Amino acid sequence: MKTPKVDPQKRIRIPDAIPGQVFACENKGNGSLTLTIVRIETDEPFPRGSLTRHLTADRDKEQLGLLKGCTWEVRK
Repeated sequence: MKTPKVDPQKRIRIPDAIPGQVFACENKGNGSLTLTIVRIETDEPFPRGSLTRHLTADRDKEQLGLLKGCTWEVRK
């Protein structure tokens, strides 16, 4: 068992904690605290198959049409 110490800024260093990890602190009232890891569940930003509605043949034709007017040459 390790005994961590609080610094003047009320921070405590937990040896097994991962940077960015979130804890919930519960004061038991009898001089003890309970820290519980909060698991933040996030949805995947682009789940499998979600982009197929945006990537269509018509959109590809439109994008290729726009690219035909583009050039790598620098105009002066």
